[in-house]
Amino acid sequence: MKSFLKSITLCAVLALLLPAAVKAEIQIIETDSSYVMGDNDSKIDARRIAIQEAKRKALEMSGTYVESLTEVKNMALTKDEIRAYTAGVVETEIISEEMKGTTANPEIYIKAKCKIDTDVLMKHINRFRESEEIKEQLASAMKENESLKQERDNIIKKLSAERDKSKVDDIRKKLDTVLAKEEVNDEVGKVWSSLAYKIYRKDFVESKEDIQAMSNKEMDNASAVLKKAVKINPDNPRTHMLLATIYQKKGDIANAEREMREAIEGNPSNPLFHMRLALLLRDNGRYTEALKEFKIVHNLKPRYAPVLFHTGMTYKAMNDCRGAVPYLKRFITISQRNENLPERMKTDAINAMKECKGEPKGERIQKRPFRNR
Repeated sequence: MKSFLKSITLCAVLALLLPAAVKAEIQIIETDSSYVMGDNDSKIDARRIAIQEAKRKALEMSGTYVESLTEVKNMALTKDEIRAYTAGVVETEIISEEMKGTTANPEIYIKAKCKIDTDVLMKHINRFRESEEIKEQLASAMKENESLKQERDNIIKKLSAERDKSKVDDIRKKLDTVLAKEEVNDEVGKVWSSLAYKIYRKDFVESKEDIQAMSNKEMDNASAVLKKAVKINPDNPRTHMLLATIYQKKGDIANAEREMREAIEGNPSNPLFHMRLALLLRDNGRYTEALKEFKIVHNLKPRYAPVLFHTGMTYKAMNDCRGAVPYLKRFITISQRNENLPERMKTDAINAMKECKGEPKGERIQKRPFRNR
């Protein structure tokens, strides 16, 4: 009969005892996890389970520490938001493992360490808070991880209670699948955090600085992780979206579009996925197709300022001022109450409307290639 022996050890207890106003540059937190093997458990799976528990506890303790920081308190973040922001930034490593217990009931003991660079963490949190889309995706990732943990726990209970040896192998296969998804999600989470910080901007447009922020080596490493993740869990739309981003950065538009459409097929009601596809199509001169995707985003989020801006500017790139002006007018009205929108977007919208007023009504001239603003 298996059981979890839950215990948490703080290597730096002072991390929780220091006054909130004191900010240390680096904090080290240690956690441990034990798993007592039952008759149907394999040593390999037991080790993987113990590692997942140690990592999960490390994240929880990291969130508790981050919650104590003065800067975070001033932001009035919820516990779930703190956990989501922290997940992809905190570095966790397994520092030791050993076998304990008895011959009849062997126990695998795992010790993990996580490092928190508060300066880096705060930069990420500030960046993530600028975008509702990034926050939604991080929250979605956390929910998925919780769902996988619950599924894993249910399978472990079933495995522990199974007395028919002929059914044990099938249950183990299900456990292996769930553990593989959990493990790869840890890797994808770090890729997502890196991409969200280095590439994505709150208006979904990449500047030259953003593109250059991720080196070829980083993109290759991210691509390897994401391709592995897609094989293990092909139904995860977020992984397809991230892989599409990497392909787009590398100039592989065909594969970027394919992965983006896979993401949409997995979650057709996610406005971020449609927005990313729309921008990909628009940047490659496929304006009519892009407008179709922008329309879907607009239907899902009618007062979402970026889609109003990009729809208007796409019509403007087509030299269709009748189509452009209504969207740009609505964007300018909403942007006056949204301080988070870049001033450059507001300036571009105003200038586009001024240019439209100078063109003969209804006149269409040759389409101009869209340039990222």
